[in-house]
Amino acid sequence: MELKPKIGIDNLKFGMSKKEILEILGEPDREFQLDDCGDNETVLEWKQKMLRLTFYKDENDRFGYLRTMNSNVSYKGQNILNQEPEFVKERIFSELNEWDKNEFDFLTMYFNEKYWLNLNCEYGIVVDLEMGVPFKNDEDYDWPK
Repeated sequence: MELKPKIGIDNLKFGMSKKEILEILGEPDREFQLDDCGDNETVLEWKQKMLRLTFYKDENDRFGYLRTMNSNVSYKGQNILNQEPEFVKERIFSELNEWDKNEFDFLTMYFNEKYWLNLNCEYGIVVDLEMGVPFKNDEDYDWPK
């Protein structure tokens, strides 16, 4: 699964409808609403692919966010998961200079705003990642064309 920052993952492009995604991936194993978002987001989950896609109701129910633990997720041909975060940040995403770091009891998160990319790390390795469509300004998403 090739990550395409600002665009999506593989042949899934930010801005696609649920119908378009389902034509590509088939029926999800689970569908649910995010309660803390006022039911403004629907999440579809495919267990075997270890992939969750979020659709924003306020944006015409378009695909706008993903989370994956798929060990085959890559960028520039290099696997991202199960790597040390410094390697991922410096070697795989070498074009990115700014990463915000948040530490919790057992979780360290590295966030890059340019790609709206979050690396979630435990035990000194990247265990999953999240990526969303970035913003073009304070109110509008920068949907791919």
